[in-house]
Amino acid sequence: YAPWCPACKALQPVWEDFSSWSEDLDIRVGQVDVTTAPGLSGRFMVTALPTIFHVLDGEFRQYRGSRDKDAFISFVEEKKWKQVEAVPGWKSPASIQMSVVSYFFKLSQVLRTVHNTLMEEYGLPTWGSYLIFAVATIFIGALLGLMLVCVIDLIYPPKPVPGRSSVQLKEKLAPEDEQWWDTVASQGDPAAHLTVCVTLVLSEAAINF
Repeated sequence: YAPWCPACKALQPVWEDFSSWSEDLDIRVGQVDVTTAPGLSGRFMVTALPTIFHVLDGEFRQYRGSRDKDAFISFVEEKKWKQVEAVPGWKSPASIQMSVVSYFFKLSQVLRTVHNTLMEEYGLPTWGSYLIFAVATIFIGALLGLMLVCVIDLIYPPKPVPGRSSVQLKEKLAPEDEQWWDTVASQGDPAAHLTVCVTLVLSEAAINF
């Protein structure tokens, strides 16, 4: 339920009257304010208020009957809950995936609180608050992307490109360049070797073309 919900306010006295029968029916009756516990609204995928669930032995069933005390008592006492299909396992509030959803709901509540604080306490306009969230989203996305790339490189490191020896490169040279290669390579001059390497790359590109 939520304090601002008109239907919840109308149900409140009936619910309190029904809860007084909890000892006679051997059950426990409770209520949760979704404004203070947004994670539970995500865990139970609450889309309308008020929402009533029957819980027994880890199985969850949503009550959709009449909202009066007699209907509630009859639902429990006559075990009409057996006629209601339980929430499937993948959607169960106790499942891992629904736990993750509940954390997203909590996060949305935190972001809403920050948004209201920026506007009410710091006098920031609405567009300014949205701009801050947009920049933060881009920054966090880029950071997470970089971390993901690093993890992938760590798990699946790139394969080294096999190098080619001078003999292999020499085989692709034109006949008139072979003598120049032998002459420069025998001189042991680093600058000359650099010139040869650049020339080899250009020559190889020309040959492949």
